[in-house]
Amino acid sequence: MNIFFFGGTSFAAQNLLKELKLKNKIFSFSRRKNNKNFLYFDLDKRNKRLFKNLKIKKINYLFYFSSFVPFDEKNSEWEKCKNINIFGLINLLNDIKIPIKKIILASSCSIYGSEDKKIFYESSYLSPENFYSMSKFMQEKLLQVYCDTNEIDFLCYRIGYVFGSNMNKKRLVKKILLNHKERKKIKIYNKKMNLNLIHTKDISYLIHKTYRKAKGIFNLTNSKQVSLGAYYKFLTKKESITKNKMNNFSPKKIFKKFKNLKEINLEKRIIDFANEN
Repeated sequence: MNIFFFGGTSFAAQNLLKELKLKNKIFSFSRRKNNKNFLYFDLDKRNKRLFKNLKIKKINYLFYFSSFVPFDEKNSEWEKCKNINIFGLINLLNDIKIPIKKIILASSCSIYGSEDKKIFYESSYLSPENFYSMSKFMQEKLLQVYCDTNEIDFLCYRIGYVFGSNMNKKRLVKKILLNHKERKKIKIYNKKMNLNLIHTKDISYLIHKTYRKAKGIFNLTNSKQVSLGAYYKFLTKKESITKNKMNNFSPKKIFKKFKNLKEINLEKRIIDFANEN
């Protein structure tokens, strides 16, 4: 099968791309220049020649992981979110004239809003609160209309807070981990904030097991809340994750529909994260 993967160098896609390469013909695209393993494309410009030169007659699956993700979503810049996440996607859709069977979008749980005490489901009311979450919401709507108009299957994974190896040091959970390892004191604010944690390996596992048959929208995050305070306590005091309701990773809709999926232990993932970093 021919798979087009946009955003192949993105942090969330690192394990998934390796998994997909085992049995498929992958065309990996990246906005980063001078990377021999990826085809360079520019979301700010048109890329008609790039796709024509590939001489591909059909795209079985198009994965879209390419987005501008700010470190601080609350203070995200509208110009970058708009130009890359919205108009960049529009440019891409205008340039690809190759027939597509299915488009898979990596969206974000941030479009639900930030109510700390609430568990979000795929049917929950959407409440994007900043420029980044608004741009992800618009990506979903753009692709829903595009796929419906062109009779293309559409699949959307709303991904939570991604953590794992090779994580940027500026990301919150990595900063907390590094400060703990260096025995630095750190004050934790917004302890009740729900992190919606998901490891990059779990993203790979869940998507790889479901992308062929799944359609519609699925959350890839915890069915139980994992607060920032609970995460910090586990790192510093080794408290029982079960006591903090952090043991099982079960996005209910996707596990209900695909019964062959196995439960994912978040405790093990956090321990792995602490050891690999």
